[in-house]
Amino acid sequence: MRTVLTAGMILVASAAGLAADKSPIDGKWTIESVTRDGKKDDAFTGASRVHEGGKYTMKAAEGKTLPTTEGKFTVEADKKAFDMKPTGGRYKDKTLLGIYKLDGDTLTIAFAEPGKDRPTEFGSKEGSGVVVAVMKKAK
Repeated sequence: MRTVLTAGMILVASAAGLAADKSPIDGKWTIESVTRDGKKDDAFTGASRVHEGGKYTMKAAEGKTLPTTEGKFTVEADKKAFDMKPTGGRYKDKTLLGIYKLDGDTLTIAFAEPGKDRPTEFGSKEGSGVVVAVMKKAK
């Protein structure tokens, strides 16, 4: 009896630990809009982005020719900050500093081009080097 109770407590503690490692931005998202340096970038509209276990994958929407992009990310939930490091594409092996906000099923991220400071707001003005993406939780 004691062994069963101990094993049950270990399983509960393990599950709690796994849940604690989950990022608040984990899940599957559909990109609604992207603004880069103050200009709308329709190439990403409809693309899917999956965040899980500190990794992300972004795939183009059907009919669009963007290459699949993958990378790693870390989140500081208390600061609403995240860092991304793509493993390919335009920003291959560069760290991108960003911020995020969750509003219901909408995730908005803003990140700086490599070498720029972390954004402090969710705006992208011409020449700012900031990219803002708005995504909806995929159903």
